[in-house]
Amino acid sequence: MQASTRTMLDAAADPFDAMVEVSKSREIHAFGAGFGFERPADDDHHYHLEVVRCFYHDVLAAHSAAELTPAMCAFDSNWIAAIDPGKHGFRFDRTTTIGLGGSRCPFHFDRIPR
Repeated sequence: MQASTRTMLDAAADPFDAMVEVSKSREIHAFGAGFGFERPADDDHHYHLEVVRCFYHDVLAAHSAAELTPAMCAFDSNWIAAIDPGKHGFRFDRTTTIGLGGSRCPFHFDRIPR
């Protein structure tokens, strides 16, 4: 996951745009209706996606295993580690997750001014 994400970003004419396109596609094709999404920022410089409903957490909580949700959240570190802000021109921040007790999972991508 990390290697393929890094390859995609390295090859992209605009890594920020490429990452936003992947994120938007995954909302529909990988996650779907079991998740709830909001986009408080979606422009050429900021893409802030917030997961407000998490299927993984809902299923685990329904089976009295909500404490396992952070393991699902940790999977994202694979692609997050591929982002090199100096090389790719954007940074990523996720300060919390629903699995860690947050009310949402913020996936914030911001271009770095050059």
